[in-house]
Amino acid sequence: MTNKNYTVEIIEAKGACDTALFKKMASSGDITSSRINDMIDKIVKINGYALCHITAGEKDFDINYYSTNEGIISSGSEVFKNSVLNYIDEDVYVKICKLKTKKGITYKVSPILVNEETGEVE
Repeated sequence: MTNKNYTVEIIEAKGACDTALFKKMASSGDITSSRINDMIDKIVKINGYALCHITAGEKDFDINYYSTNEGIISSGSEVFKNSVLNYIDEDVYVKICKLKTKKGITYKVSPILVNEETGEVE
């Protein structure tokens, strides 16, 4: 998808991000997202994702968008992406976590466990 100033290539999409509306938002530059760092410790339900490649002038980069009940989150973290893809098919809420690693800071999601009999958070 293109705009005068940039091009968005949706590499892979699922759920709420695999829709004509999301594709229109991407091509129009209307994706307003929260940075992952601003969502630390929030509990959300992720209902879709889009793995995208963006070309903006001389710059090329990959960014991932995650649709949640709190809005759209953006992140380039590979660890975050892998943790989301691991749980995207589960009907669960997840907590967004910040981790210190040898290489620096990264992010991931951690499912919120619920007692299957009572429906209460463990």
